[in-house]
Order: sequence, then structure tokens, then C-alpha cells
Amino acid sequence: MLIRRCHSPVSHRSLTVVIIVITVFLLTLLAKKEHSKGTRQYELPFGLGIAISAQDGFHSVKSCPSDLDYLRRKEYGLTRNVVFRKRCFRGVYSNESSPRESVADVDRPLLGSRADILDLDDECNSVSSSSSLDQARSCDPITFPISAPYPMANFSNVIFGVATTLSRLQDSVPQISHWMSGTGALFLAIVVDESVTDDSLTSLESLYDSHDINLTAIRPWNCSFNVNEQHFAIIRDLHDYSSQETQWAAIIDDDTFFPSPYSITQLLASHDPSLPTYIGGLSESQGAVDYFGVMAYGGAGVFMSMPLIRQLDSHVDECLAASLTREGDGLLSGCIYNHTQTQLTVVPGLYQLDMRGDLSGFYESGVFPLSLHHWKSWHQAPVDKMAKIADFCGECFLQRWRFNGDTILANGYSISIYEGGIAKPDLDLIEGTWEAAREYESTMGKMRDRVDDGKKKSYRLIDAEEVDGSLRQVFLRHGSSDLDKDGELEAMDEVVELWWEWPQDDEY
Repeated sequence: MLIRRCHSPVSHRSLTVVIIVITVFLLTLLAKKEHSKGTRQYELPFGLGIAISAQDGFHSVKSCPSDLDYLRRKEYGLTRNVVFRKRCFRGVYSNESSPRESVADVDRPLLGSRADILDLDDECNSVSSSSSLDQARSCDPITFPISAPYPMANFSNVIFGVATTLSRLQDSVPQISHWMSGTGALFLAIVVDESVTDDSLTSLESLYDSHDINLTAIRPWNCSFNVNEQHFAIIRDLHDYSSQETQWAAIIDDDTFFPSPYSITQLLASHDPSLPTYIGGLSESQGAVDYFGVMAYGGAGVFMSMPLIRQLDSHVDECLAASLTREGDGLLSGCIYNHTQTQLTVVPGLYQLDMRGDLSGFYESGVFPLSLHHWKSWHQAPVDKMAKIADFCGECFLQRWRFNGDTILANGYSISIYEGGIAKPDLDLIEGTWEAAREYESTMGKMRDRVDDGKKKSYRLIDAEEVDGSLRQVFLRHGSSDLDKDGELEAMDEVVELWWEWPQDDEY
């Protein structure tokens, strides 16, 4: 007998009302929780144009002008009132840009004394008595020479391999797209989830294809291997899935990031692919090198010529059975050293970043990294947004300019204002901001002490996007204090928008 289970009909309208009531209740609690942090606002869903904050309760939200509306993005999490500054640059492409190890001086202030307080709920209008919205949006461009953009990278002779989970591959699309989209690379992903379906693999390939990436997603050839072992066992797959045009195979982690893919093509072009070749970078941690040995640390990217891959392919099973270590990097280096004559070619600039905590000292040091790692685990950095500037001016990523002797722009990462200024000899040393930084001097060079927060005011990049051929970078400092309209102390976020304009093709 067929038994049907009946459900009381619930109208869409009733369901909507219930959801709104629950949302309002939760947002009210959230607003109360945030009261001590200022007037951080929460817009209600369903396009109601209503927001709630601890200070103003429920209130209407009036849309901002199109060029400021981005400030209201929920992912920014800004306070209702923000201290806003906009500065414009006009880059003039030059083949004589400042060397990376130097700091270029600009004899004018970057931020200056003028700032505007904008009400993001009230059409982004200025609440400063002496300012208007037009003033907040105006810009007097600073012009200075900058390096030309790099040519498009061509990875048609490279196969990249990674072993990781389905979800991490899905999450990594924005970052991998930055350096792989449109390059012609082969990308092989070993998806290690035991329960992964054929449909999931096909969907993953379609996702990457929509970003112009040629991904082949497969299961491991031996499912008993753990993820670390898969990083070595992928040698067999790289051999099998390579094409006649493939000259190089690269093993990466799902959080390996190449800010400038053209720089990697130049690195590979400087080596002979017809010879067995093993290229990589050491860990910055001397303790890690002492313990694990001299090898290419995989998060920074490991590059091998196809002659070396062919030599290793016949020894994969033997190396897996014989090795005492189960770490992928150690398995790979041990197999190379025990079964070939090839030695590691160490390349500076391939950064494993085996450091934890605040890596601002590294990113603000003027370094030009070939690769970055651990940017979403051991430390946090929006690397794809940071490196967006490299699409427009090549070597200018993380390049530094000093404005008026006290303000440093680390391009794509931060704006830092030093109380009393900062001298170039100090800028030649990395600021030791991360955990146990002094222990890294043997590999990264002499460092200077971390600057106290009271003597260094920093704005960190949270977003970057192309707008009509220009680039908008958004820098944020949370929670400065000022008086609100009732004369009470109010915590407000500070936003700096840097607007980059570039010469047209016929201008250089």
C-alpha cells in the first residue's frame, strides 16, 4: 500500500516573513555585540534598502554614486562612517625604472592632511563640515616612471601537477587563474577525496575551463597513499599525461602562487630542457633545512625537465618502498639523488615562506618574489588581489616608493606611515615582524626590529580591480576614532583608494 506523507502548505510569502523575522533578530543581537566596536552596519537582505546598527537601529540605506558604491560591499565589513582618502597615480612607462633593491623617492605627500568622512548609508555623502562629496572624489594625479607590463606568459611547454582535495581546488580558482589562465599550460590535478564522483571531476574541469585553464582531474593511481605521498607519486601521472611539446613538469601545492607568470617562463628559458634538471627553492627556515635536507621545497614550486621525469618514472615504486620519509618533497629529492646524477639548482625568489604570523616585514621589504606559499594558512594575504598590479606594470609588484620621507607604499600590499620618518638604510633591512624572526637571519639576511604600532600606521590592501582600463586598489585600516555627529567618540574605519591610470598603446 502506498503511504503518502502530506505536508501542510506554506506560502512563499509566509516563509519570507519568517526568514525576515529571524534575520532581524540575529542582526539585532549582532549589532549589540558590535556596539563596543563602533557603528558597524548590517544591511538586511531581500533588497529592502534597510540596515541596522547599534547606534541608529533600523534606518534606510541610500545608494552611493557609482564610483563610491564599491565601499558598501559586504565583504569589506566597513563601519557606516568611514574616513576616506583618494589618491591618483599616472604611470609613465620607462625602461629605466628604479632597481628593485632601492626605494624611489617622491617629493610630495601621499595621503596629506585632507580626509573626508563619508556616510555609506546616506549616498556616501560627506559628513565633514568643510568638505563636499565632489572634493572626496577629486584627484590630482602623481606622475612618475614605472616599468612596462610583461608579455603574456606561454606555458604551452609545461605541465603543472597538484595533489589535493576537491574543495581546495574549487577555492583556489581565483589565485590559480591569476597566473595560469590563457597560458596554454597543461594542468593535472590528483583529487584525493575517497568519495569523489565522476560528475564532480567533470564539473571541476568545466569550472577551470571557464577560466581558460586546461585542467585534467583524475583519481590517484594508488588510493592507499596519503596526500604527501601523492605529491611524489604524481611523477608517474606527469609522465603519462605530458605531450610531445612538454619540456618541463612542475609540482605545486594548491596554495603555490606565481605573481608574475612571465618571470617563470624566463626562469625556465634560462635552463636547457634537454638535460636532466631539478629546480627549486630552499626553505627560509634553517631548522627545516637542517632537518629535512637540501631539496626543492614544494610549496615554492618544483620544476623538472622531462628527461629527469623519464628517469624517475621507472623508479617511483622503488623509491616509495625504500624511503624512510613520507613527505613528498623528501621522497622526490631522495629518488633524484639516489637514482640520477642530477643535483638541485637553487633559485632565489622561489619562496616557501615557512614563517608564521605577521609577514608584513617580508612583503614590505621591496622583494620581487617569483613564487609565494602558505598565504592562506601560516599567514593571510590576498595574493591574487595584491598581484593585480603586475598585470599593468611588470616588475612594480611590491616595489616601494617613499613619499615625503615618512610614508612607504609597498605596491600591492600596504601603505605605512612612520612617525618621524624612516631612513633608506633602515629600509635596506627586513623588518622582523613574524614569529621568531631573528632565527631567519642566516637565510634572509640581517633584520631590523619590529616597529611599535604607535610609531607605524599601516593600511593593508583588501581589494584591487580593473575599472575601464584603470586599476583601483583599496587599502584599509580598521577602527580609527573620531567624534560622531553627537560629539561622542566613534570608531571608524579608514579607507585609502589608489587609482592608477596608464598610458595608451600609442603613448609608449
